[in-house]
Amino acid sequence: MRRHFQLLFFITVLLVSAGKAAYAENTLRVEYLPRVVKQGDVCFIRASGPASLKSIYGEFRGERFPMAFGAHSGTYEGLLGIDLNTRPATYEIKVVAIDGSRRAYSSALLLKVEKVDFRTQTLSLPSSMVDLDPETLERVNKEERRLKALFQGFRDERLWSGAFLPPVPGELTAVFGLRRIINGQLRSPHTGVDLRAEEGTPVLACNSGVVVLVDQFFFSGKSVILDHGWGIYSMYLHLSEALASEGGRVSAGTMLGRVGSTGRSTRPHLHWGVRINGARVDPLSLLRLTEHLRE
Repeated sequence: MRRHFQLLFFITVLLVSAGKAAYAENTLRVEYLPRVVKQGDVCFIRASGPASLKSIYGEFRGERFPMAFGAHSGTYEGLLGIDLNTRPATYEIKVVAIDGSRRAYSSALLLKVEKVDFRTQTLSLPSSMVDLDPETLERVNKEERRLKALFQGFRDERLWSGAFLPPVPGELTAVFGLRRIINGQLRSPHTGVDLRAEEGTPVLACNSGVVVLVDQFFFSGKSVILDHGWGIYSMYLHLSEALASEGGRVSAGTMLGRVGSTGRSTRPHLHWGVRINGARVDPLSLLRLTEHLRE
């Protein structure tokens, strides 16, 4: 009888241990950086799970964002943009994966988005650049609609690779999220960063991608926009010269144009902006993730 109970106990221990091992093997593990996220930040998501996984994606505020396998890390990775107007609160990030047998795995984490007290900047510009006549206003509205439609596009291909790089070496002269008062009127917030540079300084691609726009706009002057895939776009504005061609593929560090002061600008500089699946994010937040994005 004693040997019988010992055998039952041994079998039970084996079954429990096997169950724990199977559970650990099939668990989808998710982490994110930075741990403290603010309005306008870019969040790096990393997930790992069974080797049998075939597809994986993330969800944030009811919207999906893509993830892909990173050969350098052996994990799945994705970038999540937190728009500068995202309401400060605690949100759920959910990651869903499917394996070769169509079995689903999911894991969720809570992400706290903190408020940023964006600064205010007061500017004085010629009235012709602020109080627009009907014809100019129609042009500006048409250009805004064109850009909105562009940023809604999604290329289901990851073109970017590794760390994002600053397009010019100049110092920061206007930060992301500035609330601007121009000639006494409150205007749209600054959705990029301004980098100081001399007229004619080469402007380089911050990562690999496709040139999807080269044009002259009323506010942003000569402009180049890159599509890096997965809903990630970068903008290079106020150029004196655009050297890129629409439809061309470029690698990180490719010269796109030269610094200028075209459009609504008071001095030579580069306005560098980034969109991630429509979210207006701080480009410097991408640079802060450099060590995690290297391949």
